[in-house]
Amino acid sequence: MRVLIVEDEPAFALMVEDIEIAEGFEITGIARNTAEAMELAPEADIAILDVRLADGLTGPEIAAQLVERLNVGIVYLTGNPHLVADQEGVHVVVKPPDVPRVVDGLRKAAAWRSRRARR
Repeated sequence: MRVLIVEDEPAFALMVEDIEIAEGFEITGIARNTAEAMELAPEADIAILDVRLADGLTGPEIAAQLVERLNVGIVYLTGNPHLVADQEGVHVVVKPPDVPRVVDGLRKAAAWRSRRARR
């Protein structure tokens, strides 16, 4: 599975990238803002999104576009889980992330994406 990381905090982005590489996921890119996220999104199967970015759209606004237009599974990486509405195909990992929670979220997002693609 190809994963896009959308995170404006470099330390968290690199930590998640290390986890994903170790678990066999392919990283399509790290986007630090909305414009980069939308540019890299067509290459991704799953996106890990921060809920609050420093510029542009919020994580939920980006997620809505990725899910509907590109069938991308979503994993939120956030210190603000209360800001994320419960949605089909969306999984939440609370900061600071740990390996089991990130991997579980990625696997759930991948399974959701596969089920949706078969419909």
